[in-house]
Amino acid sequence: MTKYIWFKLFAILFIVGVLIAICVVEDRVVVSSLNEVKNYCYEIEETAKKNGIVDGEVASLVDNLEYSWIVNEGKMCFMVNHKSIEQLGIEIVRLKTYIDEEEPIEFFVSLEIIKHYVETFQHFMGASFHNIL
Repeated sequence: MTKYIWFKLFAILFIVGVLIAICVVEDRVVVSSLNEVKNYCYEIEETAKKNGIVDGEVASLVDNLEYSWIVNEGKMCFMVNHKSIEQLGIEIVRLKTYIDEEEPIEFFVSLEIIKHYVETFQHFMGASFHNIL
């Protein structure tokens, strides 16, 4: 084989390798970001059921969730259409509103909506061989 064929083969393998690495990094960022939101949701739910929603600890956890989501959303916007994930941020803001208005039913419904979004996002944002092609 000539040097040209070896170079061409190496270039193709290098490009495919880089694409696979990008897809794996994308998958890890999305999965870790969404798992962090899900973990916060379960922690908020347990604390709210134990202490009620008008509690400093619940408010602090919701603030931490909001901050975490803002940071992770910034990372994810490079990989995913922002319109696809903005509803999660809106629901997090609603959590804060329901705490202020002392509406526990709406608070828990909004928390369930956030968990549903997280599970849905994990299914359609995961790594795929279509991303490589």
